[in-house]
Amino acid sequence: MQIDDLLTLELDVAIDLCRSAGWQVEVEVTSPPRGELTGRYRVLRVRKLTGGSIILTVAKDVSGKEV
Repeated sequence: MQIDDLLTLELDVAIDLCRSAGWQVEVEVTSPPRGELTGRYRVLRVRKLTGGSIILTVAKDVSGKEV
């Protein structure tokens, strides 16, 4: 699995994949400057640290902002 494969995944799925790859996971939550905070958390950024740790930056979907 490549780290970029985690981008846009739902948080639960991304955490499961990271743990199955043997990585320890930290989650950092952010939010858009405007908009409703509805929906599920999705991975926006992934940073791999030394020692087998991953930081996932996530935000909730904003309704009507699909890419």
